[in-house]
Amino acid sequence: MKKILFIALALLTMGSQMEVSAAKKEKKGLKWEWDGTKSGNETIDNYLVQIDTLYRNLQAYQNAATNTFEYKADTLEIDGKPYILARMIDKGTGQIVTRGRVNWEFANAIMQGTSIVLAMTNAGLGSANAALALPQLGLKALKFGKYVKGGPTIISEGIKTIKVVRANYATDYQQWKGLKTGAVEDPSKLNIQGIDDDLVKKLNKCCYLTEIKEADPSYDKIQEVLKNKSDEEKAQESQTAFNDIKQATMAEEDAKKNREDDSDDAFMKEMEDNA
Repeated sequence: MKKILFIALALLTMGSQMEVSAAKKEKKGLKWEWDGTKSGNETIDNYLVQIDTLYRNLQAYQNAATNTFEYKADTLEIDGKPYILARMIDKGTGQIVTRGRVNWEFANAIMQGTSIVLAMTNAGLGSANAALALPQLGLKALKFGKYVKGGPTIISEGIKTIKVVRANYATDYQQWKGLKTGAVEDPSKLNIQGIDDDLVKKLNKCCYLTEIKEADPSYDKIQEVLKNKSDEEKAQESQTAFNDIKQATMAEEDAKKNREDDSDDAFMKEMEDNA
């Protein structure tokens, strides 16, 4: 069985890892200050537009890494056994997100990263041509030269940043999938107070409710924590967690943004190759 607690802790750091990466880049001064003014030279202008687009895509990709979903998990005791109840919350709406949507978002983010890296690599091919065209601008060469010379930095540092964020996405996706191992298939069979069809639906579509087995390295520590709580405290914590799920609104499903089957070998190989 997967190391559930360690997985949970790792997922909780998804945002922090990426925020640190973004902060480092900001500290290094990875900035693009072109205001959109054209030089009149087609080679140079096309290059600047290309770099500007890639820079904006880079910023959007970094922002999405920290502003899309929030991982939430509760450690509970059900019928004397420890469980972890994990789910993803849409930061924009506060709604719980289906597992299929989470899978899709992870996969899409990884592929977007790959696409941006490819586009940046291709843009690098135009750096030399743009530089060679600068003398044609005459007195304007100094003004536009700083932008043209800044292009390769945006490309090289941007590729590094994207690869770090993309690798984090791939790692977090594998950890999220790991929660599926050993997850309860039929929550209705557990002694959960107030369970009804709506709660069962949300648990099955949006959550992983997984028992922490004795073989798990975190089992003893979790049991020690639970032993220090009264039965009333544990029952209240369990009820609060499940009530949170019951009261939550489930994000509207989108057939185009759904990946229920996350076992596609070819797809997983592609992700591993791109990590």
